[in-house]
Amino acid sequence: MGRGKKKRKAKQHKTLKQRIIIRKKMGKPVFFTLTHCAKKLQGLTNRYIYKANMHKLLFIGTRFYNVKYQSSIITNCNFRDTELIGVDFFNCNMRNISFKNAKLNNVVFYNCNLKNADFTGASFSHVSFICTNTKVAKGLGESDYGISIYKTYNHIDLSSETESALIGLSSNPSIFKANVLHVNKSKLNHWVLGIIKERYGNGGLTFMAQKLTAKRNWNNMFTVFSYTLLLDKCFSK
Repeated sequence: MGRGKKKRKAKQHKTLKQRIIIRKKMGKPVFFTLTHCAKKLQGLTNRYIYKANMHKLLFIGTRFYNVKYQSSIITNCNFRDTELIGVDFFNCNMRNISFKNAKLNNVVFYNCNLKNADFTGASFSHVSFICTNTKVAKGLGESDYGISIYKTYNHIDLSSETESALIGLSSNPSIFKANVLHVNKSKLNHWVLGIIKERYGNGGLTFMAQKLTAKRNWNNMFTVFSYTLLLDKCFSK
């Protein structure tokens, strides 16, 4: 690397650090950015990640548990042999990503770009593709066991009490932060509610609303999986 290029990169790095410091002082979120890293990285647990910029990163043979990526760029990343349990990708650009031989359990792809994404040899259990073109991906068929593909919006018919209770949860930061159940403060995400309804019925949605309103502070409610896990624990008692 030439001297001029080194100076430019050092200046860019200094500017980026200054921006991060300023955003922290202003109380604004700091977005995760990491590209072209040759070092193998570790998986994550119980995280909500908004507007990450990830390019050519290695997560080979790692484990992700209860993690949501929203409005993020995750391109040319390698998740080969990785175990993903309860991971949501909402509105993400995932071009050229590799999930070769990965284990996907309770994973949701919502409005994602999967062009040239490679799922060769991957195994699936409760994997949902919502408003996502699976035909542009490799090694993925619509009839593959363990996956569900949702293309048509289905409004869930809720009782007025259940709907009011669920919308009211938008005032609870520990629920609303990751925008799993809600589109905004006054609108529910019926795509997500539809997934939950398929497993637990309307009664499950009603029970979930009652359970969530009974307590103010909830930990790690970042994914669709975190809500189905809550219901599983309650119904198993």
